Amino acid sequence: MDVAAVHAAARQAVQHIRQREAPAFLEFQTYRFRAHSMFDPELYRDSAEVEQWKARGPIHGLSTRLKAQGRLSEQELLALDAKAQSEVDAAVSFAEAGTWEPVEDLLHDLRASAGPA
Repeated sequence: MDVAAVHAAARQAVQHIRQREAPAFLEFQTYRFRAHSMFDPELYRDSAEVEQWKARGPIHGLSTRLKAQGRLSEQELLALDAKAQSEVDAAVSFAEAGTWEPVEDLLHDLRASAGPA
């Protein structure tokens, strides 16, 4: 949930991989803000808990840090947010305008064979 911590851990992992020529593993502990699906009433957690985690979200934390350092203004943040939203909207429009895969093609190019049911 902390962009700077992720960056530092990734740099350390890359250094480990390069020096020792051995693999590294990064574990990311995150929090899901939204329900599992649109049919999930989320009765298993309090909405106040979700709001507390949103305040600690990675984008919020990074933007707050960058603004405090004078490296990002509120206007720049809003412009970045608008650009990102525009890209998402364009991707959704593209996907919604696409055609569905024919049902008979859904099992093509699978790497594993289906076992008994």
